[in-house]
Amino acid sequence: MQERFSNLWNHSLGQVGLLLVFCFALFFVNLGRWDLWNPDEPRYAQVAREMIQRGDWILMHFNGEVYADKPPLFFWLIGLSSFLWKGFTSFSVRFPAALFGTLTVWVTFLIGKGLFTHRTGFLSGLILATSFQFIYLSTRANMDTTLTFFIVTSLFCFFRWYRKLPSLDSSSIYGFYIGMALATLVKGPVGFILPLLISLTYLVVLKDWNGIKKMRLLPGMTLCMAIIFSWYLPALLKGGETFLRETLVLHTMDRFAKGSSHIRPIYYYLYNFPIDFSPWILFLPGAILHLYSKEMKNDRKEFFFLWIWFLVVFLFFSISKGKRGLYLLPLFPAASVLVGKLWDDYIASSFESFRCKWVTIPLYGWMGLTLILGAVLPWVVSMKFPSYLHYSLPIALLLIGGALSLFFLNRIKYCAGLFFLIVGMMAIGSFYTERMVFPLVNHYKSARFISREIISRIQPGEKVGLYGGFGTGPYNFYTGIVPILELSTKEDLLRFLNSPERVFCLLKFKDFLALQRTEEKLKIQLISRRSVGGDDIVLISNY
Repeated sequence: MQERFSNLWNHSLGQVGLLLVFCFALFFVNLGRWDLWNPDEPRYAQVAREMIQRGDWILMHFNGEVYADKPPLFFWLIGLSSFLWKGFTSFSVRFPAALFGTLTVWVTFLIGKGLFTHRTGFLSGLILATSFQFIYLSTRANMDTTLTFFIVTSLFCFFRWYRKLPSLDSSSIYGFYIGMALATLVKGPVGFILPLLISLTYLVVLKDWNGIKKMRLLPGMTLCMAIIFSWYLPALLKGGETFLRETLVLHTMDRFAKGSSHIRPIYYYLYNFPIDFSPWILFLPGAILHLYSKEMKNDRKEFFFLWIWFLVVFLFFSISKGKRGLYLLPLFPAASVLVGKLWDDYIASSFESFRCKWVTIPLYGWMGLTLILGAVLPWVVSMKFPSYLHYSLPIALLLIGGALSLFFLNRIKYCAGLFFLIVGMMAIGSFYTERMVFPLVNHYKSARFISREIISRIQPGEKVGLYGGFGTGPYNFYTGIVPILELSTKEDLLRFLNSPERVFCLLKFKDFLALQRTEEKLKIQLISRRSVGGDDIVLISNY
């Protein structure tokens, strides 16, 4: 079997084919088995649907109002996917994220191959595809895999150009600027800030001032801005001063400097990132030590590029007031190639014996962790959700069996088998969770069920309101009603419920109880009560 793996690693085309098949099975198969869940999926789907319904592909709208939170490229992709797959379904809305997740794995392979060897690229692609957060975001309607693809492609073009210096061929550097522009059209200025910071920091650390001069910054940034402003200027003409203020100040500078949402401490990513990059985070310290080893002296420039890429993204988002785990996704390919190179050298047995501990020590840590999780999981499920106990048993068997198999393979020093077993454990575990467990909990996570109650009762001209600030997106999407009135104060709620005509209102159950206690004379009817994404939501009417 080792000989088969060795033959496989010597054929780049076969490796790319395997990566694509692997990603297809992991990201695309049964992608629509569960509904669109909060916080982002139904909102992004609704923005794309309103774009198509209005026929306005320049100025995005949500719940009938101008949506200045994000640029349009990801919504264009969802819209095109809805044409391709005949409507707005869970599958069609998630399709762009899965597609660009797969493409990011492919570009990561190219980076690993370009910096080191095609085997490093192959292992790096598998590492990225099986990291916890990357799997999750590649099967959700989030724009971060799309953003990551364009940032990674931009950096790939930069380093490809840089390695060719002093060649007169400068075509790759324009790919760098085009990638930045498209990343910006996905998620705003971070799309060009990160690649520019990474590339310039790298050249400054190397003290390569001549390289900075040859980057063609002026024509390159002119090209980048021309692509961005081909959308932004028409949107600005339509949206006016309010759109300018919201895009540049509220959703860019204020969000970074003041944190309009998701405010977390500066050390947040120190404990969040290790979870998101599991299980490969265990091997990252060894990969960094490998960077500074004597044997890597000839590859030091390549390692520095990856290390600077990692640090710039990590520090940039750590400084930002607003933080979410998914913001760090653009550094995952760099971390994957670092760990991929470590595993490639470990499998090739190019280490001195004591340096094998850079892999074997975290490997024993992973074995211990999976054994504990496998033993504890059924007990926890039996205590909290006894009716779902039998669904936890396959995961428990996978964890315990995987840990024991890793121990055996480590004893016989089958290094390639160790790597592929970890990949298999992550792939099987995530596939089972998303295709079996997610549909089971969909009843408690989705807004579709309570939305059906609205659709079955509401008549033309009747209004729906929402009180409690938990977002209209899921209810817009699953009812098709635009707008749903957002009632920000209790006075607004009472005025709405005292309307002479029949109205419907969504609010949290605790707010409903408080309303009953304080407004005894108010005539309201409880129609339905459902769990939606962890919130206890009720539908009421004044008739």
